[in-house]
Amino acid sequence: MPSVHRYRMIVTDIDGTLVDLQQMISKRNKEMISAFQQQGGIVTLATGRVEEAALPYAQELHIRHPVILYNGGKIVDFNTDHCYFEARLTLNVIERCLQLLQDQPLDMIFYADKQIWVKEITQPIEAYMKKDRVQCHSWDTPDFLKQSNVNKILIIKEDQDFSGVSEALESMVGVNCELVRSEPTYLEVLPRSVSKGQALITLAKHLGIKLQEVIAIGDNLNDLEMIQTAGLGVAVGNAHPELKAHAQYVAKSHLEHAVAEVIHKYGLHRISHSS
Repeated sequence: MPSVHRYRMIVTDIDGTLVDLQQMISKRNKEMISAFQQQGGIVTLATGRVEEAALPYAQELHIRHPVILYNGGKIVDFNTDHCYFEARLTLNVIERCLQLLQDQPLDMIFYADKQIWVKEITQPIEAYMKKDRVQCHSWDTPDFLKQSNVNKILIIKEDQDFSGVSEALESMVGVNCELVRSEPTYLEVLPRSVSKGQALITLAKHLGIKLQEVIAIGDNLNDLEMIQTAGLGVAVGNAHPELKAHAQYVAKSHLEHAVAEVIHKYGLHRISHSS
């Protein structure tokens, strides 16, 4: 059974973890997060979302510390607009993905300089925009991306078959980029060594928090390194089976106030104030 006396910080994923199917935070989750903050605890987010898509949740929860964005590709303090960490994809990865987009019928999203770019607005892209409440821009030519700071690339396949994509990018994985599944229909191309877990290490060090004092909560494989890095790694009830297998605790589903459950069980009145 995980220890219940030392947790000073909670890091939670958003989609499939903190929010419901309408992308809303439940009243119960908000109440427990507020209670943890009021007793001195730190709550922050670790998400694949971009600034525009994560900011409303940070504001709603009165988050006062940096958040992890782009699946670990950025650490940003919304209160000061300061970016503590930013990783970028290399030119050869960008070019390989653009070639892949030309060779295969794919929905591919490029995140560059806080803008979101696509070849065309298709139905899956529209669904993505509606879910994350963001606006994608279609290009006349993608050549400008080769001179841009591209933080990640998202590939959407509604049939969930990424075998051809993975094969095309295989030689670059671990050398120039990382591949991670963030949802069943999402494959994310991230800069080398980028993950929520590595970002959590950086953030905890910046805040002066020991990793053993951190609870991390997630639902999918992009959360795996994060829950393995934290002192208490939690998978929600609707999580990917592999994430559950590596979690120290499995909570109820995101539709049953999982974050509130974890805070009530492991967070309230149990903060150690030692550094």
